[in-house]
Amino acid sequence: MKNLVKRHFVARLLAAALACGAPCAARALDVGPKNLPLTVGGVPVQIPVAGSIDVHTDADAITLKASATGDLRSIQDHALAIARGLKLPRDPCAHKNVNIVVDSIDAATITPHDESAVVDLSGHVTVWLCKKILGTVLKTQIASDNVSISAPVELYVPNPQAVALRLTGPATLKTSDPAITEAASPFLGDVNGALTAQLSKLLDTARARAAVPPMPGLEVTIENATFAQDGPKLIVRANGRATMTSAAFASLLGFLGR
Repeated sequence: MKNLVKRHFVARLLAAALACGAPCAARALDVGPKNLPLTVGGVPVQIPVAGSIDVHTDADAITLKASATGDLRSIQDHALAIARGLKLPRDPCAHKNVNIVVDSIDAATITPHDESAVVDLSGHVTVWLCKKILGTVLKTQIASDNVSISAPVELYVPNPQAVALRLTGPATLKTSDPAITEAASPFLGDVNGALTAQLSKLLDTARARAAVPPMPGLEVTIENATFAQDGPKLIVRANGRATMTSAAFASLLGFLGR
């Protein structure tokens, strides 16, 4: 019954918008929740998204202002699988002399913190000594310990059509042995560099784009996107605007009304 009422409202909104030959006042439409497929670090997830759309029409185009909230619990639930896809330092001879290798990630959590999130990883590291003697590379494991890595991340808008992740500060690395933690500190740059390079590409929206029907004439501008908190649950809030033809608007409302 609820879906039937929503489809009737969508149809009325579409008819009213298309009937306007002159500028018309804004009309508001609440949409969702609707599951959008997303791939995060190679892991497929479903993100329930709800929001509101303000519709403005004139003789030439339809303009939308939209706000949306997405439930990221699925990403939190798959934190370990996502974390294991990260390429952290694994080369025992990446540098001369001492090197840190992250051998495994055994647990992972993603928790909200204000408008950012904290990624906590725990696993195992080894410390290696790498020397080149008479043209031969010799490597020796000199220590091994459990490790915890914590990285603060945030959402940002790299261009008006995309949302990405980035570090908001340096990652921290701790082991149960203070000597190993101290030995690892010079190599935090390797960890930060690896995370920085991968975070910006972690969110793959190809599946979400494939689920949305073609909308010729659509021009979207994402204005902002931030993390937020709902108890222990991580959510995302985003705002944006778009202009489109009446045909694209009809396609959009058909998609939202399904």
